[in-house]
Amino acid sequence: MPQKNIVLKGLGAKYGIKHRKSFTQVHHLMKQKRKCPECGGSIIREAVGIWTCKKCGIKIAGTAYDLKL
Repeated sequence: MPQKNIVLKGLGAKYGIKHRKSFTQVHHLMKQKRKCPECGGSIIREAVGIWTCKKCGIKIAGTAYDLKL
């Protein structure tokens, strides 16, 4: 079975499909699993543009919703 393209809940019909789709795309991009370039641990988003490794504690500056090295 093909996987459905799921639009996140939380934005009602009054916001329109365009805004819900862009919100879903950004949310999925932000919540992706990332690996630390130093130790291979998982990286989490601490604040806008600040990403931190859970394992070694290294802080990396990146874009607001994604980490590009």
